[in-house]
Amino acid sequence: IKERPGFTTVEFTGEIDENADFSELRRQLRGAVVFRLSDIRRINSCGVREWVNFVRDLPGVTELTFTHCSPAIVTQLNMIYNLRGRARVRSLCAPYICETCRNEEEKLLDVQSQFPQRDVRRVPEFKCEKCGLPMEFDDLPERYLSFLAEA
Repeated sequence: IKERPGFTTVEFTGEIDENADFSELRRQLRGAVVFRLSDIRRINSCGVREWVNFVRDLPGVTELTFTHCSPAIVTQLNMIYNLRGRARVRSLCAPYICETCRNEEEKLLDVQSQFPQRDVRRVPEFKCEKCGLPMEFDDLPERYLSFLAEA
């Protein structure tokens, strides 16, 4: 947890599963809060239940934002309608691959600037950091980004 002027950032890491206990964190959070989710690598069904209950009941939080959503979180956003509660998604990590050198990278996508009309058919283009050639989005954009079209 990092206090910043005007908001609090909470960085989550690891897995969200049946052992997740957000009760103490729920009591601590007030005002504008940003959840940084890049290091969540897995969330199982019990973890989804705990997470949904957590984001639904944040009495002291006036504004909630998700940033750097990992592929694991994006998958759940696409499957679980109320996973974000009232939060808005500011950015997400997306899988890209270089067909030439087989380099795989997660690229950070900014929702507001890169998907202003919520058109998920066009994804940003990136060059491979290893060979400099164009990378390909390593999923079906309409599927991976479908939660944006519904927002």
